[in-house]
Amino acid sequence: MALHCDPVLSGWPVIQRPGRCTGHDIASCSPRVAPTRTRRLLTCARAAQQEGGGPMDAIKRVARQIQGALPVVGLLSRLSSPSGGIGNDIMAYPEFSRQLLYDSHLPEFVEATAEWERAYGKVGQRRLVLLYLYFASTAGGVVSGKLIMASARRVRVTQDIEIEIDRIDNARDQIYEKYKMTEKPKGKLQDKIDIAVDSIVQLTLGLKEGEEIPPAAAFMLVPVIAGAFSTVPDIKDLVKKSIESRGDRKDAYKV
Repeated sequence: MALHCDPVLSGWPVIQRPGRCTGHDIASCSPRVAPTRTRRLLTCARAAQQEGGGPMDAIKRVARQIQGALPVVGLLSRLSSPSGGIGNDIMAYPEFSRQLLYDSHLPEFVEATAEWERAYGKVGQRRLVLLYLYFASTAGGVVSGKLIMASARRVRVTQDIEIEIDRIDNARDQIYEKYKMTEKPKGKLQDKIDIAVDSIVQLTLGLKEGEEIPPAAAFMLVPVIAGAFSTVPDIKDLVKKSIESRGDRKDAYKV
């Protein structure tokens, strides 16, 4: 005889009725009727315990059934967590941004990006800065710097990030397609830092390639860039070096 869990009867087994949650029938635990409170979960566990095992075994069994019945909810839950959760080789832009804002090892990073936005307004928006930190981290040293700089010039005008994500991600993925059977190129750290500096300067300040960054902007830019590479020892010194040597890269992005 099939059993179902009746919260009114506090878990006493009764004859199963359609649409009710049973302790052992996954199909009956639909999203519409899946228990949402601890008391109901425990009630279902009592019925599940009829299959054998201790109380904790019953609870685990019901929890697994509920999780299996709600795959989309589980996926959305993982995506909405601070660190994302898809387990890919390369994080997507939203995951990268969340991780940077929640987990950067540079405590002043969040305030630094906020200060940058206050100073430069629309072209200094945090979401745009994060976009070029994302490109630098995931495509720098792999994708041509010319493509990323051209993207920064466009976004300075349009603020349209979706099409640029498609462009740069596709360019990177096409390169990676050639390395299916071997290790993918990762790009040199200094190349990533350089393209982060140059693209954000292009995006926000609109300076020509190689043009000197004003001292106040250079000072503010250091923690913004360093936050994306915060696990690297002496990262601020490497960022300062990149800012100071920007003039040496004036011909690097010519089309």
